[in-house]
Amino acid sequence: MSQFNENLLDEDMVFLYHAESIDLLDEMETSLLHIQEHGKNKEHINTIFRAAHTIKGGAATLGFNELVKFAHITENLLDEIRTDKKEINNTLITLLLKIKDHFSELIESIIQNGCIEKYSQDLLNITDNYKSKLQDYDFTKEDIKEIEQDKIEQKPIIIDNTNEAPSQITKKQSTLLKIESKKIDDIINLLGEMVITTAAVMEHSKRIQDKPLKESVDNLYKILEELREASMKSRMIPIADTFKKYQRTVRDISLELDKKIDLNIEGGDTELDRVIIEKISDPLMHLIRNSVDHGIESIEERKSLNKPSTANITLSASHEAGNIIIKVKDDGRGLDPKKIFDKAVEKKLISKDDTLQDEEIFNLIMHPGFSTASVVTDLSGRGVGMDVVKKNIDQLGGNIEIHSEPSKGMTVTIKLRLTLAIIDGFMIKLNNDPYIIPLEMILECKELTDELKYSVEEDSFINLRDHVLPILDLKQFFGYNLPKSQIKKENIVIVSFGMLKIGLIVDELLGEFQTVIKPMGKVFENLKGISGATILGNGTVTPILDIPILLEYANKKYK
Repeated sequence: MSQFNENLLDEDMVFLYHAESIDLLDEMETSLLHIQEHGKNKEHINTIFRAAHTIKGGAATLGFNELVKFAHITENLLDEIRTDKKEINNTLITLLLKIKDHFSELIESIIQNGCIEKYSQDLLNITDNYKSKLQDYDFTKEDIKEIEQDKIEQKPIIIDNTNEAPSQITKKQSTLLKIESKKIDDIINLLGEMVITTAAVMEHSKRIQDKPLKESVDNLYKILEELREASMKSRMIPIADTFKKYQRTVRDISLELDKKIDLNIEGGDTELDRVIIEKISDPLMHLIRNSVDHGIESIEERKSLNKPSTANITLSASHEAGNIIIKVKDDGRGLDPKKIFDKAVEKKLISKDDTLQDEEIFNLIMHPGFSTASVVTDLSGRGVGMDVVKKNIDQLGGNIEIHSEPSKGMTVTIKLRLTLAIIDGFMIKLNNDPYIIPLEMILECKELTDELKYSVEEDSFINLRDHVLPILDLKQFFGYNLPKSQIKKENIVIVSFGMLKIGLIVDELLGEFQTVIKPMGKVFENLKGISGATILGNGTVTPILDIPILLEYANKKYK
C-alpha cells in the first residue's frame, strides 16, 4: 500500500490538490478562450502560466513525478509565450486546451487509483507523445489530430483495487470536495414527510382544542419552514458554470467548421436546483451544437446576406414566477417551415392536406429521427438531438417553445417549473374538494360579485382595472355538473405565468398552505391541468393545479 493510503494527512493533501487543480484548469480554459476572442492579454497569459506552475509544484510536493515532467514541459512552452519569444495563435490555443484536458485526465487517474500515480499504458503513451512534440514547439494541426486519434483509440483506464481502501477514499473525497446530492435529496424528502405529519398533528390539536399543543405545533411548523429554506438553498447553485463550458464547445466546433461565432451568456448568476442543472446539461449541449452546425451560416453565406461575418449565439437564464426560463438564441438562417413540412409529409408524420401554424410545424423537428440535414456529419444530421432535448425536458415537467424567422435566426425557450420537494401553496375549494395553487403564481383574489358574474356569463371576460382578462371556470373545466341552485358564493383568483394572465373561478379561498409535492404517477400523466398532488393532515390527497397549462388553454380558447 502506498504512503498516501497509510497516512490520512497525505491522502487529504491529494484530494485538496485535486480540488485546487480543477479550479486552476477551469481558470486556464477561461483565459485561453478569452485570448481566442479578444487577443493576447498579459494578465490571462500569466493566469495560464501560474496554473501550470502551481499544478507542477503541488505534484512535486506529493511525489507525482510523471505529472511533474509533463507540467514542466508545458510550463516551458508557456514561458516562451509569456516572454514574447513565441507568438500565440489559434493552433497553439487549441494545443493548450488539449493539454488542459490531458492534465485533468492524469489527475483524475491518480484519484481513481487510490491517490497514487498509476496510469494506464495508453495514458502514458499519449503523455509521451505530447512531451516529444512539445519539446521542439513546432506543433501543427496534424499533430493535434494525431494525438486526438490516439485518445479515441485508447482503452479505458484499468483501476487496480488491490490493497486499497475504496470506502475510505470515497468518504474522504466526498468530505473534501462535495456533498453527494442524493443525501440532500433524502433530507428534503424527510422534511416533506415531517411537514405532512406536522399538519396531521395540527389537525388533531384543533379537534381536541388543546391550546398549548397548538402553540407547540405552530412553533414546530415555523422551524420546519426555516429548515426547508436552508435545505433548498443548499441545492441551489448559479448556472454560470454550466453555461461557461459551452464556450469551449462553440469555440472548438466553429474552428472545425471554419465559422466565426461568439457565445454570449446572460443571467449566469441565476440560481437553479443542482439536480435540474445536471439534467439540462445534455439538452443544452444538443441545442448549442445544432445552432453552430445547422443554424449559423458559413462566413461567405453571411456576407452574401449582408450579415456580420461573426455570428452570435446567446445563452440566457432568468427566473419568472417560480420558473426557470432558459433561452438559446442564434442569428443564423432560421428554420424553413416549408422544408420541415415537406419532410414531415415524406416521413408520414402529417398529411400534405394538413393546415398547420408555423409554431406547430417547428414542433415537428422534435420527433425522433426527424432531420432536414442533407449531409450527415460527425456533429449532426442523423436525426438525433431535438427528440433527446424534448424527452429530457418532459421528464423535468417542463416545456419547449421554438420561434424562428427565415434568415434572422431561431430561439428555443425552455420553461422549467421549479417543482422541488416543497412549495408554498394556496388552498382553494371547488364544491367541497380542495386544490392547491402555487402561491408565487397568484396576483390577487377577488369576490365574484353579481356585476362581474354577469360579465363572465356574457363573454367569459372581465374588465379588471381597464385590462380585459379571460376567465376560466374551474368547476366546468374539471367536469363538475352542478345545478345553479347549488352554486355557492364564488371568488376569482388572478394568476399569471410569463406574459399571460387569467382569472380562475373557485368557490372558497382557504389561504396559504405549505405543500409537499408528490408525483401523480403514469396513470395520471395525461391529466390536463394537474401537475402533482399533496397530502393534507387528514390524509386527503389534494391535486396541485398546473397553472401554465390552464393559462395556455384559456388563452387559446378565447383568442
